[in-house]
Amino acid sequence: MFEIIYRLLEISALVLCLHSLSGEKVKLDIYNVGFIVIELTFMQMIRDDIVSKQLYFAVYLIYFVYAYIKFKDTIQRTILKCFLVTLIMGGLQIIIYIPMYFVSPIIQHETIIVIIMNFIIFIILILIRKSNIFQRMIDFCEENDYILKMSFVICIAIIVYFMYQLKISEIIEIDIFILISIFMVILLIFVYRWQKSVYELERKEKELNIANVYNGVFEDLIGNIRCKQHDLHNQIDAIFGMHLTAKSLEDLIKKQKEYCDNLIYENRYTKVLSCTKNSTLAGFVYTKFVNAEQVGIEVDYDISFTGNTIIAIYDLVEIIGILMDNAVEAVVDSELPQKIKFVLNDYNGLDISIKNAVCNISYKDIERFFEKGYTTKISGSGIGLGKIKEYQKKYKYIIYTSINGENNNRWIEFRIKENK
Repeated sequence: MFEIIYRLLEISALVLCLHSLSGEKVKLDIYNVGFIVIELTFMQMIRDDIVSKQLYFAVYLIYFVYAYIKFKDTIQRTILKCFLVTLIMGGLQIIIYIPMYFVSPIIQHETIIVIIMNFIIFIILILIRKSNIFQRMIDFCEENDYILKMSFVICIAIIVYFMYQLKISEIIEIDIFILISIFMVILLIFVYRWQKSVYELERKEKELNIANVYNGVFEDLIGNIRCKQHDLHNQIDAIFGMHLTAKSLEDLIKKQKEYCDNLIYENRYTKVLSCTKNSTLAGFVYTKFVNAEQVGIEVDYDISFTGNTIIAIYDLVEIIGILMDNAVEAVVDSELPQKIKFVLNDYNGLDISIKNAVCNISYKDIERFFEKGYTTKISGSGIGLGKIKEYQKKYKYIIYTSINGENNNRWIEFRIKENK
């Protein structure tokens, strides 16, 4: 009974640590429950000699498959996470064992000591799960490509070692060993292909949903412009007829300028149609501009988009949405200038820039914006710019941030540029 408890604590700690590295909350779902049950069952079978101890490496293989399917990462990223979990758990066990060594003569029961150690590790992981230490570890490892490659090589070496030990142990015949090896390779290929098909299906579904939403906005925008075209001749006639009521040339120029400025202002966002060839992006950007205007924020924009980017349109929509939403939230209901400057072009790869006025902000504060889960919202519902960093790992673009003085105000710029 005690042995089952400390195994349950140890496996639960592994699950918690893996979730912390992935930046996700632990939920009582089929993946977590299934993994814990399978691991406990397999360990008990080894203990009862139903399964040979030489097959203990399967415990790690099950853990890897669980992590791969649960978090839908790449194989290299999954291996890295499993590798880091092993290091974290091993390090905590060593640290906790030192004081427990002096307590062990009092308890004099090894199983209870192990239970206490695993319980302490579990509590520590709960207390630090919301800190940014896990995300910093992942970021550091991913920024240093050699760590990813090294963890992958170590993983392959461990598998080869265990398979070799199983072979020389003569527990199973050579033909059975070959069949098991082939079966494992086929299983890994199947899992990889299945996961790849799931990614592709999710990508297509996401792209279709976004297209359905913003293509409708695009069609509405076209319809709106066509309606205004019927009124074009009336507007021109009104401008031509102003000389009949103007008292002087200066008065005529003033009236025409005011009238034309008003027309330009009313149609200021319709230029989005001619700025991008992608109807989904045009509909989305137009919607964002109109939404900003509805809360009293003016958008000054410069757009030229032809599709010269490797970033998928549905990911680009999310990136622009996050940047726009953050800019709107920063200036709305404040004494700052109610204006956002938006630039999007792809002359030499994608280049996005969004500026808004700020006050009392430092570069240290900006660094926190990119932490996963960080938000300045009181409700705590924001996602900050952590998602932008995730997409950076996927598309390898560069993120620039700067604070500059402009018109007696400080303006912050978030810029994303593809490195082509």
